[in-house]
Formats: sequence, structure tokens, C-alpha cells
Amino acid sequence: MTKDYHVIGSSFTGVMVFKYCLNGLLTSFELRDADQLSEKQVDWLFSSNFPYKEIQINYLKAIKNFTVTEGSFDLSFDTFWNAYKHKLKRVMAEKAWSKLSDVDKIAAIAGIKHYDGYLNRKRNVEKAHASTYLNQRYWEDEWGSAA
Repeated sequence: MTKDYHVIGSSFTGVMVFKYCLNGLLTSFELRDADQLSEKQVDWLFSSNFPYKEIQINYLKAIKNFTVTEGSFDLSFDTFWNAYKHKLKRVMAEKAWSKLSDVDKIAAIAGIKHYDGYLNRKRNVEKAHASTYLNQRYWEDEWGSAA
């Protein structure tokens, strides 16, 4: 039995998957659907930042460019629909969702938090329909740095 953590970063595509056994030691590490990491990223990750103990995953959680999710992802449309909380035009959104890869689905769900934060700062901006969010890949925008 293992405990899984999925890590999405804003500076690379794909997902880093860390699996730990019950005693908290790393049993496997995988890059899923990821572009090749740059030399700088490899050096950073494998120098002193590689979380070979489960407790160390908290260091990655503290970095704002990473989204860390514990456990397996539920990539159903309902999971996205409930997280997005702007329930208009479901059929269009479901069609857009079905076209995404699993990695994009994970990133889309994780990106909702950043998009909602932007909307909270920009009170006069309405939330896009879910289908627009998905089709225009809003999760790839830099909502945290938008003025």
C-alpha cells in the first residue's frame, strides 16, 4: 500500500508523481506526460529538494509555483463541475472536458483556485463559463501575477 502525491508546476507541463510506503519512504517517482525538465530544474529537484521522505513533500506544498494533491485524482467531469462552482452550460463544458488529456484535467482542476483568486481581486470581472475556461485553457494563464 502506498500514499500518492501529484505535483503540478507552473514552469513545466505534466505531473510529478511521488509514491511513499507506510513508513514514509519514497517507493517510486514518475514524470507523467511531462516535457523534459530543464537542466536547471533537474539540478534544483535532485540536489537537495527531492522529497525522498513523505514529510518532505510539505516543502513542495509551500512553494507557490507548485500545486500538490494527495491521493489519486478523480478526473470525472462532476469533480470539475463541482469545483468550478459556476454551473451554466453543462453540456458544452462536458464536451470540452472530454477532449482534455488526464494531465490537462488535473491542471484544469488545480487552476480553478488561482483563477478564483484573480476574480476575487477583480470584483468587476465575471467568471467565465466552464466551457470557456476549458476551451481557452484558462489554467495556463498567470492569474497570480495579473494586476
